[in-house]
Amino acid sequence: MNSYLQGVIRPAPPSPVKTALITLVIAVIVAMLAARGASARDANWKLLVTIDYASTGKVTDSECFPSAAASAPLPVSAASTREVTLRTVRPTSIQMYEAPSGTPATIRVGPPYRAQVTETRTPGIETSGSPTGCFGSGAKQECGTRSLRSGAYVSPLGGIHSWKGFTFEAEKRPSFSDCGVAPAEGKLPDPYLLELKASPAALTGHAQKLVFHRTQSFHAGARDHSLSSEATAKRTYTVRLIHR
Repeated sequence: MNSYLQGVIRPAPPSPVKTALITLVIAVIVAMLAARGASARDANWKLLVTIDYASTGKVTDSECFPSAAASAPLPVSAASTREVTLRTVRPTSIQMYEAPSGTPATIRVGPPYRAQVTETRTPGIETSGSPTGCFGSGAKQECGTRSLRSGAYVSPLGGIHSWKGFTFEAEKRPSFSDCGVAPAEGKLPDPYLLELKASPAALTGHAQKLVFHRTQSFHAGARDHSLSSEATAKRTYTVRLIHR
């Protein structure tokens, strides 16, 4: 009889909630064991940067009144140039770090970075993007060359488990309150911002140095109502990471 009852009476299967809880506990344990087996990776680098950028912009406004004698709108065109240079004057040290979770970080472990930034603009285009002679000669533009010392932002490029390099951006740039550039230049890459691509293994490795050197050419056009413009630019940069 007992053997018959044992064959008929079986324990009830675990409830779905209990099964889900057991699965969750197992997943947490596996994740903890994996995290324990992983380790952080890092390397310290001395950072040096140079940037050279030159652009030419041309703009035409088809609805200008360049003189009081104009009884109908006329097209007026103008051009201007822009040159930017950045030179490291006090390098810093950056730690390229990847946590066991795969989270990347760039940590400054040296003195604040400083660079000499110089920008030169020629007159011809208003800050609005219109040619200076669109509505008469107007006031004389104060362009020329301006310089300052700037720090830099260095940040990871990519996120968790997708780290693919780092970015460099100047903290400050010279200001020109009455000397503009062609609207099309706004579609070109920012001359003060660089994206440097490299693998996590390289950034946390033991190479004596990493060098990022590139020359790029750009072209863009823009149109807005009566205003049309185009811009061309060339940028050359060199970024050196020297192992510390």
